Amino acid sequence: MSDLADRLEEFLRAPLAAAFFVVAGFDGLDADDLADPATASTVAATAVGELEPWTGEAARVRARAVEAVQDLRPLVRRVLGDERNAWWDAPLRREAQLHLRGRDDRAPDPLAVPVPRGPLSAWETYAQRGEHALITSTELPVPLDAPVRSGAHAVLAHGAGDWQPGYPVRQQRLRVAEHARVAEVHAPGDWHALVARCGDPATHPGSDPHLADSGEVDNGPAPTWSALAADLDGVHLSFAGLLSSLHVPVTSAEVGTTSLWSWEHEGTHWVRSVFTGVSELAALGQPPEVAEHASPRW
Repeated sequence: MSDLADRLEEFLRAPLAAAFFVVAGFDGLDADDLADPATASTVAATAVGELEPWTGEAARVRARAVEAVQDLRPLVRRVLGDERNAWWDAPLRREAQLHLRGRDDRAPDPLAVPVPRGPLSAWETYAQRGEHALITSTELPVPLDAPVRSGAHAVLAHGAGDWQPGYPVRQQRLRVAEHARVAEVHAPGDWHALVARCGDPATHPGSDPHLADSGEVDNGPAPTWSALAADLDGVHLSFAGLLSSLHVPVTSAEVGTTSLWSWEHEGTHWVRSVFTGVSELAALGQPPEVAEHASPRW
């Protein structure tokens, strides 16, 4: 099969990608609408919220999204083949990283990110990210006063996830050093390979029982962040990686089963300070307002 045909099938099987297109179809969005990065990021945030694992029906919702998207195959093909969406697979843009920090957040200062030490904590195993990592998201080509300026902004505006920041939310634009070493995750196999490279399956305690019971999610092994920091400075999940990887298990004899579940937007998790510039932007004084996307009710 062609690369586009392979990718089409990959996206049709992926629960978040399926939910993304079902939400778009339900809202009457076409390929031209989804070529706008802010619109695509907002639809993705909506889809992440639809697949929230704590409802007790998460597995059914994921299955129904994958079933429903089959009728949208022509739309999926058009969007995946659209050159305007090349940014979905783009590697880290080093000059355009945005860091959001709520008034009471305990996120590290960009110039003083603590390098992880020792084994994984229980929370890191569950959350699949470093306990003291700094998280950025790539700035979208939109006006400075646009409500959705990155994937992180879209998640914040939609209210998806656990982050309930105190306002005002501080905004910083970070420039990443050219020497920074960044692993790229564009597909489920990339996350699996990262765990194989930097994980320690022998210390993984098994799937979180609450995730398993509520959402039938096997969170699987995660990277050991101290081991990752020996060779890398950050991990970038692209927009395509987000859509194609969330809730998609990958299994090998070496690692077992991995399934990325907790990352909510395109972004990079940094395990040390590798920034050559920090610019302060105007703070968000109140929750940004974006158009509401109705539930697809699949």
